[in-house]
Amino acid sequence: MRKVNSNTMSLSEEDENITRSELIKDMKKELKIKDTKPVVNPPSLIDKIFHRTNQKRSVYYFTSGRKVNPEVLRELAEEKPQFTLPKITGTSYKEARRLERQKQREEESKLRVEDKPSRRSRFAENLAERLYVPPDETFKKKRVKQNLDPHYYDVVKKRPIKEQFKIEKFILDVRQSLLTQLKTGYLQDEIVFIDERFNNEKKRINRINNEYKEYYSSFKDFEAQDREQWLMVRKLGEEMAGKTNEKKTELKELMKELSLLRCSLYVLEENWRNCKLCQIFLYQISPKSWQERHPLVTNPEFASNFDFSKMFERYKLNADDSVMSLNSLIQIFQEDAVDDMGEPELYFTEPWQVSLVFREMELQHLSTLLMLEGVRKPKDDMTHGLQVVMKYYDDEIASIKEQLTSIESSILLEWEQARRYELLAKELVHTNLKNLITSESTTLLKVYVEHAYESCMSTGQVDMTSLETLEKLKVLFEDLMMKLNSLPVDIVRQAENTVTKKTNMSMERALQAQKRVAHLEVLMKSMKRALEPPYVKSGRPLIFRSAKPPAKPKRIAPPKGLSEKELEYLTYFTDYCEHADENVQLFLPLGD
Repeated sequence: MRKVNSNTMSLSEEDENITRSELIKDMKKELKIKDTKPVVNPPSLIDKIFHRTNQKRSVYYFTSGRKVNPEVLRELAEEKPQFTLPKITGTSYKEARRLERQKQREEESKLRVEDKPSRRSRFAENLAERLYVPPDETFKKKRVKQNLDPHYYDVVKKRPIKEQFKIEKFILDVRQSLLTQLKTGYLQDEIVFIDERFNNEKKRINRINNEYKEYYSSFKDFEAQDREQWLMVRKLGEEMAGKTNEKKTELKELMKELSLLRCSLYVLEENWRNCKLCQIFLYQISPKSWQERHPLVTNPEFASNFDFSKMFERYKLNADDSVMSLNSLIQIFQEDAVDDMGEPELYFTEPWQVSLVFREMELQHLSTLLMLEGVRKPKDDMTHGLQVVMKYYDDEIASIKEQLTSIESSILLEWEQARRYELLAKELVHTNLKNLITSESTTLLKVYVEHAYESCMSTGQVDMTSLETLEKLKVLFEDLMMKLNSLPVDIVRQAENTVTKKTNMSMERALQAQKRVAHLEVLMKSMKRALEPPYVKSGRPLIFRSAKPPAKPKRIAPPKGLSEKELEYLTYFTDYCEHADENVQLFLPLGD
């Protein structure tokens, strides 16, 4: 059963509201949303006296924001209403009124003009429904007497009523009842709107609760799966860590063995390099005949590509003290082992033999020094000549640089002159040439050409130059002339007559306009002459019967030359020749 206060609901709805409010509070705590309280200044003493507040009014209707006392609640279904309400069909009063008004307008549009309602007729209709309802008017509940004397009506029975009927009071009562019905309709609209909004909010909150439950259950499932996967990954990581530690210990032992092998290999490599270098040195200082009989490399594959300089570089330490890798050392050992299958053959068997060879080499070095002393003087002369030549070339280069600087300065001057000429050319283009291009004659010519093109070919925007437009007009004219030759004579004559008539009409209009302009100029001159002071003749008056003074000969004006516009028109649109044609009379349609 519906009551005035909408907050009183069944127990299930109250539990649902409690859970909903708790859910909203939890969500606000998680999102850290604080309830903002409006800051309102307290009223002063004068405001309290005059019942004024420091904030805007927030209660506009009876059912919005009213605190109802639950002790005074009434059941509306048991009480008889004071007035009848229209049946609620699911739409608000405003929507129903709008539909009714639309239907009324459709019916009125079908009527004739004489029967349609006017502004005055509409103003006279429905006066009671268009009453002004003051928004701030408050209805005071009248006190009703409930304890009456039961014999009151017996006393006044069959007695005349002294109170007379007043039409003003009746009208006021009718207006008051209409006003009550209007306010009741407004309140009913608000009730329907509040109920509908409450139902929508309730549906929305239920949907949010269902989605929240689904999200919560899915999150729990995801959390359980994620924990299982994490445990599996953790177990696998522990197993991999144990295997990694075992591999690390094994790697340390192998690294120790590798370092021992590398150290022994480096020692062997150093001894091997010293022995090979000594062998190569002893082989090179041996006689050539013995070297031919006992080659150093016995393998024919290596003998073809053998070179002593490369052999020394091969067994020589690196200049940057870098250590060769084990693979390169093992490769050298393998190549030497393949090359040297047996013991090395030596020419020298005793140490004194090697000392004799060293003594011979020393004598050769001394003779070489003597030869160098003899070559020193020509060498000094050659270095002196080289210095002289270098000085000469330096002087030549300096002179060439000076010439280049002078040429660069001349180039800069040329650039400056070119820039000055460019500025002068731009100035000419923007002044004289621009005036020539944008002159009145050029503009009129272009307008005449565009007018001819639009009247003959198209009415759209012309994005072509004047020469291109003239070429198009020429092609069109030739095409039209070819078509004109193929047409019968009667059609051509008829078309010529119509064109002639139009031309004559336009010429007649132009002549009339010219005459009007001339007449207007005459009127202006006469008006100016009438406004001028009277002309007073100066000089001696003529004597009666005296001879007339000799008439002045009329001045014959020289032939007037053609203007620039006329010359342009004759040059571009006629077969005018400057030397053959004289005293040409020209009528320009574009102006003088």
